[in-house]
Order: sequence, then structure tokens, then C-alpha cells
Amino acid sequence: MCKMRARVVIYNCQTQALLLIHRLKDGRDYWVVPGGGAKDQETPVQTAIREVREELQIVLTPKDLHQLFVLQEQEREVFFCAQSVQATTPKISGEEKERSNSANSYLPTWVKFSKLSQLNLMPPQAKLKINEYLKN
Repeated sequence: MCKMRARVVIYNCQTQALLLIHRLKDGRDYWVVPGGGAKDQETPVQTAIREVREELQIVLTPKDLHQLFVLQEQEREVFFCAQSVQATTPKISGEEKERSNSANSYLPTWVKFSKLSQLNLMPPQAKLKINEYLKN
């Protein structure tokens, strides 16, 4: 059975920035959209809300989430968007904080939308789809 992951593009319209996580892992340098894997029988919305709360201490409700797209590769990844007026950068928390070390770091960062094309965002198809969505 295919596992499901949910991710949330947190976007601040005022600053035109997205909250992404800069990853440095085993010599690799890349970016990801906050989120993670479903637990038990969670829906994509439940997974997205829990993961963002655990990783970034940001509380979202189902009304805050708008589904953007679904990627299906090794596993199903459901991407949502949530608007934010928060300008401060949260600190990483939860499992990610516990797993952080010099060879495996998680750094939440607000990134200007205009800089998105320059990032090594994983998975690469997500960058194209997020770019499409936010241009409109």
C-alpha cells in the first residue's frame, strides 16, 4: 500500500514569501515544503495540520488549507496552501529538532517568491506547480 504525505505551502501575501525548510543532510543541500507522513488513518488535511504544528508550532485549521495539487511518485504527496501574516521565522521543533545534528539540519526560512526558481526544492515537480499557482 502506498504511503501518503501532506505538505503545506505557507505564504505571506504582504511579504510575498513562502516558509520553507532548508535541509542540509549528509552533504546534500536542498529545500522542502513543511509536512510529513500520515499516521494511522489520518486524512491529508489532518496530516498537514499535525505536521505543521509539530515541526513549526504553527496552528492551522481545515478552513486555512486549500489543496493545490497531488504528486504521485514512490508515495502520494498532497500539497496544500495556507495564507499567513506571520513574519517571524519559527524554530524547528518535534522529531525534526530531535534528529538535528551537524550532518542533518532543518532550518525554517522565509523565502521571497521571486527567489523560488533558484532553490533546489524537493521534489522538483513541486517547484513548478507552486510557481504556477502563486503566479496567479
